Parts: sequence; structure tokens; C-alpha cells
Amino acid sequence: MKGNKLIYSNYKKDRIKGYKKLFKEQEKYYEPPKKIAQGIVEAMAAQGYEIKLDEAIAYMNSSYAVFDRSYYESSR
Repeated sequence: MKGNKLIYSNYKKDRIKGYKKLFKEQEKYYEPPKKIAQGIVEAMAAQGYEIKLDEAIAYMNSSYAVFDRSYYESSR
């Protein structure tokens, strides 16, 4: 998170760039468990949503990034 000031920008375009940078860093230490992602696909189907495994994995990456951002922001 250090050095990624874009993620805290007031502008959506800049925050998106910041998240892209964070996703590149995230690849080094976080890989969503495929078993959990498959469970999300099934749970979403139970709610009437049809999603693919790669969409569930993207959701997991996104939620982890948002949590990281929020945690880092609150601990500064």
C-alpha cells in the first residue's frame, strides 16, 4: 500500500489505477482458494445469479483489495 497514493484519490479514475497497481502487488502474496470460489459460484446460483468461476475469483481479489485499503487507511 505504501507508495500507492492513487488508491486514496478523490477521483474514481485515479482510484481505479491505484487498484490496478494493488492487484499487481497482490498477485505476489494472495491467490484466492478455488474451492471457496466454487462455493461462491454455487451460493450465487442459489440466489438466482449465474456467475463463472473466474468472476468469483475476481470478486475475491477485489474484496481482498478493498479490505486491505480500508485496513491500511484506518491504521494510519
